[in-house]
Amino acid sequence: MIWSQIQAIAESIGALAIVISLVYLAIQIRQNTQQMHAQAKANRLAAFERNIESGNQIREMMFQDSELCSLSQRGMKDFSNLSSQEKFRFSLLMRNIFSAMQGAYIRHLSISPKPNGFDSAKIISELLANPGVREWLETARTDWKPEFADLVY
Repeated sequence: MIWSQIQAIAESIGALAIVISLVYLAIQIRQNTQQMHAQAKANRLAAFERNIESGNQIREMMFQDSELCSLSQRGMKDFSNLSSQEKFRFSLLMRNIFSAMQGAYIRHLSISPKPNGFDSAKIISELLANPGVREWLETARTDWKPEFADLVY
């Protein structure tokens, strides 16, 4: 009889240990999930800040250099009528702009695999409304990741 009581107590202690382990595991999973959500939120914020920083750098270049601003306006209207030096400078500017957009788009896709909701798509559309930009893009077709090229071309 004593052995059966000891066995019952041991089974009860074992069951209690399993319940305690499951509760501990549930707490750990919950904490890990909260930590993952916080990290994802921090990553989204960092990506957003990086996008803002890229845009600000380009806008700063434009308003600090009136010649570059003028070149940009002329190149957007008609890339082919620029001199070779102007084409080179305009190309560098466009590469900066489109590289920033590509980076923003790739960051967007890394957070949300859906291309919908990409904030800079409107800016890209506005740029593509300019014949000189479309003409320049044909010279830079191989510069972009396939995901971004699908969005642009």
